[in-house]
Amino acid sequence: MERIPITIMAGSDHAPGHLPETSPDLHSLSTFYKGAEVKVGDVPLIALLVEQIEKSSGFGPVTIAGPASIYEPLGLGARIVDTNGSVATNLKAAVEGHKEHHGDGPLGLLAYDVLLTAEDLDELYQCYKTDEPCGVWVPFVRKPEVDDELGAFGWKPAYSLLPERGQAPVSILPGHLAVIQPDAMRLAMLYELLHLAYKTRNHSVETRKRVMIRSVLGKLLLDDLRTLVSFRVPRLTGSVIGNGLKIANHLRKGDLAIPDLEDAIGGIFLRHESPLKQSGRGVRHPVVDILRLAEDIDTEEEAANVDV
Repeated sequence: MERIPITIMAGSDHAPGHLPETSPDLHSLSTFYKGAEVKVGDVPLIALLVEQIEKSSGFGPVTIAGPASIYEPLGLGARIVDTNGSVATNLKAAVEGHKEHHGDGPLGLLAYDVLLTAEDLDELYQCYKTDEPCGVWVPFVRKPEVDDELGAFGWKPAYSLLPERGQAPVSILPGHLAVIQPDAMRLAMLYELLHLAYKTRNHSVETRKRVMIRSVLGKLLLDDLRTLVSFRVPRLTGSVIGNGLKIANHLRKGDLAIPDLEDAIGGIFLRHESPLKQSGRGVRHPVVDILRLAEDIDTEEEAANVDV
């Protein structure tokens, strides 16, 4: 079995996630390095996560993208990419480190504040294998019909998506694992929009749409102007803004089908000339039932309920 190298994104978290006003009993986690400071018993969360990845069959070796001063003393046995900037800066360091050590193959990216088991990871790997090759693979998590199944994580915002056009919508939660093919992607756009997505996490669709359009429009127009001056066809502004608005508007109306979302995400993040995009194998968003994948730790209440 060919394993997928995986990087745990473990930079500092200086901006706590937005908590809904409808949940006044929640308390933001006041720690910068959740992977090291949140513990199960006496064991740091990230140590347990590395252990589970190493037990899995499909993912590895493990790299940690975060400050060496925090993670080297833990003796985790994982390679460390020493970075501690914005989400975009840390992701860029992770991608460059992957290319240096593993070449052009797929890269797994995992949040440092979700605790997946080896069995979870093996199930996700098999799911990925049914979809490969693809440029971007990000699974969603089906929200349980009974909120109590999520326990302390039950406040997380869910989204309504249609599995296929014309089907009844399902309620899904964002997952916190991705597998990407870096060479197929508009990496600068990925870094910028991921940074904005992280800043606006747990906010409404309208808020996220407004922030992202305002932040990226000027840069897109400048890039297209450069393209035009070089006598090439400018595509970036129309593709990114058009597809971004399509996603936001259909999400708001509750009629966004996953195949249409995959096409739109491909229009934003995949290079136009990428063979994966041209072949229709650009983006895949399978829906899985692995609740741990959606249970990223933002609150004191969630941290108190983490276990393997």
